[in-house]
Parts: sequence; C-alpha cells; structure tokens
Amino acid sequence: MRNIVLCLVAVTAVGGCVMDPVGISATDEPVQGPQMPRDVSAAALAALPRGMSPQFLIKDGADCYGLALEASDPVRGVPLLNDAGQQVCDA
Repeated sequence: MRNIVLCLVAVTAVGGCVMDPVGISATDEPVQGPQMPRDVSAAALAALPRGMSPQFLIKDGADCYGLALEASDPVRGVPLLNDAGQQVCDA
C-alpha cells in the first residue's frame, strides 16, 4: 500500500499539483529550505514516506500537510497522503 501512495505522490508531482503553505512571506532574503510546521500531528509523521525527514513537511491554510519538493519562495510541494490515499489534515 505504501508503494501505491508513493506512486500517487510521484504522479501528482509530475501533474503539477502544488500547494502553498501559509505564513511564508515573499521577501528578498535567500530561501533556506522548508521549515517544519509546529505541532506536527502523529498522522502526518506516520504518513511520511520511509526515510523522508519531517523537515520536508509543509502545511497549507486548511491545516493540510504536504511534502516540500522545491526550494522556492513560497515553498511548494505535493499533498501528503495516508495509506488510504487521503490527504493528511489536522481536524
């Protein structure tokens, strides 16, 4: 099941589906990489692909998690999916 989720993440990334995290402002400062959101839920940590650091987690305005794939400003990435293929969100 984890392989299916990883494949879905890869397909989503190729398809150009991205999400913008909240709280990152456009400045003239150099991008230093993604910053892990505070108070990361256990569900988000459990849904991380094997071997991926929690530092790649980003969160959007709807409290849904994603994986940062670009060192851009704002940071962009793909939705973090659980084993059921649902995006992981804090409720």
